[in-house]
Amino acid sequence: MKRIFKTFNILFLFLFCFTYTSVQAETQPPQINAEGCALIDASTGQVLYGKNEEKVLEPASTTKVMTAIITLEKCKLDDEVTVQEDFTKIDGTAVGLLKGDVVTVRDLLLGLLLESGNDCANALADHISGSTEAFSKLMNEKAKELGALHTNFKNPSGLPDPEHTTTAHDLALFLREAINNKDYVQLSTTPNYTITLKNNPSKTIVLNNKNYMINKNSRYYYPFALCGKNGYTTKSNHTYVAAAEKNGHVLVASFLNALDKDQNFHDMQAVLNYGFDNYSLVHLYQKGDEVSQYKITNNLTIPVMASRDIDYDVPKGQEDSVSSEIKIQDQDLSKQSFNEGDNILKGTVYVNDKEYTTMDLAAGTSRKYEFPLSINSLSNNANSELYIGSVAIVLAGVFGLRKLINIKLKK
Repeated sequence: MKRIFKTFNILFLFLFCFTYTSVQAETQPPQINAEGCALIDASTGQVLYGKNEEKVLEPASTTKVMTAIITLEKCKLDDEVTVQEDFTKIDGTAVGLLKGDVVTVRDLLLGLLLESGNDCANALADHISGSTEAFSKLMNEKAKELGALHTNFKNPSGLPDPEHTTTAHDLALFLREAINNKDYVQLSTTPNYTITLKNNPSKTIVLNNKNYMINKNSRYYYPFALCGKNGYTTKSNHTYVAAAEKNGHVLVASFLNALDKDQNFHDMQAVLNYGFDNYSLVHLYQKGDEVSQYKITNNLTIPVMASRDIDYDVPKGQEDSVSSEIKIQDQDLSKQSFNEGDNILKGTVYVNDKEYTTMDLAAGTSRKYEFPLSINSLSNNANSELYIGSVAIVLAGVFGLRKLINIKLKK
């Protein structure tokens, strides 16, 4: 194992729980009315604050964050969609789609994210998977891929179902994934939009963004807000997930089962402010940093580099009190060729002697492996050629003798 140390004095202890990292500040977090809450760092995934963050609750329309993630993975924004159902009787919020309407994926995503249209959610599911049931399977597969182990989706809209559940932590993971997509951020922050049907340009649908934290004219406006999605049913109560950025630091917060809409928005700002005021992001490794020298043979050692940025959250005032190291997994590269920048090794990052994350390590130089030619190998090649030649001569002699015998017998 190779070890790289970034040496600082260790002044505090990080708490690690399950598959994510939790770190605590000295300042007490705000009191909130939501039953479930999670505040995570978008870069590291660390939980900075949690309240029943692993309790299974109903997500309502925050479900649509995952619906948008799947759609952006499977479709192009300009793809045309023919609505397969008449959604006039669909439960909950709808933008008014009718069977036969022709719109674009962009139109449906904007109807989904701005107006929380359940008809838009179902139309996307039908277009991508043929049914809401099949689409829900894609949603659940993606949830597991993101490490959301306590989520079960039954529909793409968030309409009540006793088996349609998630946790505050899982919900935060979904928006963390979504904001990595520039199209998602651009769509979800669009103030207003007008859908014009492709098959009937005289019919239009006006959309207005219901995420009040990004609306400068709203009393809930929050200057650091990036995007968010709210939801409500009588069973789930108010739900909300939002992302915010301040001085390059991006946080994601989620609420489930909040009893008061007005308080919900104020609490969201309070939780995000708590994160920004009490935590700093420490850059442990940056992509392209040389992190070690790796010995391939007795005569060859190469530099290896970080393949991505590795950050870590710490309580403010303790930025210089982190000890980190990378343990490199041994691998035989003695007969391997590779180019500079190729990922050739795996490393495990430890913070304060505790496992934090894994990272691919890239070659800092190129190498072309050539099979060595030795005297023994040449001798072996010569012996092989001599053997083959001898066998050929013997066989030729046998066939020649047989032919001679046949000639004499004929005489």
